Amino acid sequence: MAELVRVKEKFQVTIPAQIRAVISIQTGDYLEASAFQGGILLRPKRVSDPQKASSTILDFLRRKPGVARTQSEIDSALNAQRDAW
Repeated sequence: MAELVRVKEKFQVTIPAQIRAVISIQTGDYLEASAFQGGILLRPKRVSDPQKASSTILDFLRRKPGVARTQSEIDSALNAQRDAW
């Protein structure tokens, strides 16, 4: 899928809606830009604060001392953190 876009005054371009939908990017997301075979390659990049993620997971695990967590509960908590990253 190729679309024609125009480079604006401050070297800004608008990513067409059809392409944004395919790669699921939203306002505020980060993209990694690199030169690739004479062109520009943009890839979605998730940026996270490892300290914040670590404390959130520990809070979940400490929520009820002495109560075992099921594999499903742990997986759900970890997946939620991954999605937030």
